Amino acid sequence: MKKDWTLHRMAPFVRWTGEVRVPVNYFRKRRYIFDQIFVYVLNGWGEFHIRGKWVRVSAGDLMLIPAGTPTMLRTGPREPMWFRFMRFDYDFAGDYEQRPMDSLTPSARRYRWRTPPAPAKLKLPLKINVADDPRVPLLFDRVIHEAETKAPGYELMVRAGLMELLTIIHRRSVGWKERAGWPQTHPEPVRRALTFMEAHATRPLTLAEIAREARLSKQHFCRVFRRAVGVSPLRCLMRLRLRVAKGVLWHEGSTVKEAALAAGFEDQHHFTRVFHRLEGITPTDFPRAALSMDGAAQVRLAQADSLQVRGPFFTIAPRAR
Repeated sequence: MKKDWTLHRMAPFVRWTGEVRVPVNYFRKRRYIFDQIFVYVLNGWGEFHIRGKWVRVSAGDLMLIPAGTPTMLRTGPREPMWFRFMRFDYDFAGDYEQRPMDSLTPSARRYRWRTPPAPAKLKLPLKINVADDPRVPLLFDRVIHEAETKAPGYELMVRAGLMELLTIIHRRSVGWKERAGWPQTHPEPVRRALTFMEAHATRPLTLAEIAREARLSKQHFCRVFRRAVGVSPLRCLMRLRLRVAKGVLWHEGSTVKEAALAAGFEDQHHFTRVFHRLEGITPTDFPRAALSMDGAAQVRLAQADSLQVRGPFFTIAPRAR
């Protein structure tokens, strides 16, 4: 594939997306990465060894690990590092059943397939801080949510999220400045509501409290929120609470009761019913099922490394040729 193909011909393919918690004092041996990876750091810090040097990333940093890159990872002694990731190709180059994601040995370079190179016109730095852009965490949330739920058309939503992220980083890299007042994400009332819900997800919030924070009536707020986010405010809040619960369930020896309390549920049975309704599985079965889902070799590898992984293993079919 030529490197000078124009940007409008891009058809990026997301191979895997999710969220990872890396423990303190962690060191991962060298691996050979076969596709592109975006790493967006939520909390803590770590260092990736890329192209012969250690590159430190912390909260708000977005790092691009190019395909074919041998890389290592280490974290500090004080706090774990949380990050979200997208593994992708610039065009369809085979799903996980056709080719692996990475290898511990350089022998994998003998594979016949080749990941498509980046278009020459696409400008993406190795690392960029996007803490001031509220669109980035929302894009990762949207892509992970779509991959988890697999609603009709989720393939399009996942691809659209990746393309928007590529555009944001490309525009920053070429020095394009957004005009004052240019809309960067959801309407301001929705942004205020999302920030409030993130900060107080484990509290028993009511719709009236959230609408008051958004400075809208309940009815109008519900319409604006659903139109912008795609789900109701209370459904969004419940997903934020379950995210906390799933983080607890990943810890070895944790109980369903501990996960329920951490997520703000006073009744363990209510928590179990909600978890089963939204996740399609009981909290007790969640850790084991996540490791046995179709094509979960990377999940098992990450778990063996003491990583805590969130997000499904999924494949998007290639476009028709």
